Amino acid sequence: MQENIEHGISAGISRIDDLFFMKIKINGTLTHKDYNIMVPMLRDAIEGVEKPKVKILVDARNFDGWELRAAWDDFKFGVEFRDVFSKIAFVGTKGWEEYGVKIGSWFISGEIRFFNSIYEAYVWLNEEDSIPKTPVEKDLKNRKNEIRDDLESLFKSNLKITDWNVPEADDQKASELLVDILEEKLSQIKEDVKNGKYKEY
Repeated sequence: MQENIEHGISAGISRIDDLFFMKIKINGTLTHKDYNIMVPMLRDAIEGVEKPKVKILVDARNFDGWELRAAWDDFKFGVEFRDVFSKIAFVGTKGWEEYGVKIGSWFISGEIRFFNSIYEAYVWLNEEDSIPKTPVEKDLKNRKNEIRDDLESLFKSNLKITDWNVPEADDQKASELLVDILEEKLSQIKEDVKNGKYKEY
């Protein structure tokens, strides 16, 4: 596969009331300068809006990765706006990008999904956000961040235990295996719920 030799990024924001749509297209490697463009743009757009909701389409089909400093910028970007993002659709072509999206979902309060197709990403972004109707839906929506934080804490604590138990542990490999374990258990819980195991819990 031919590598990208040109770098480029384009970003734009549109708004309807308190809902914002941001489109980012990346070619090549993200740099610190790119974040110096994107972050102020988003800050300015949502300034003065009490509860902004931002949906983002990231077209990363020609994305090659981050410069070291830009990787840190990306983390800070997610943390700063974690309660602002309602949906992020990441369109890419590489397996490591899909894995990165799974990790990224732990750091934002909204949803983030990986897509191979721009069309499917647009369809998902344009789906109506569900409004909680029952007391149970409202309770779980209010505690959504707390539940996500608990899951992230479980992941991190098990990663630390692995570091303590295994000399010179490969943290990347351990992280991937832990994600597999969590996904396997969640699949089992999902099947148990489907079969009514927790109906009278």
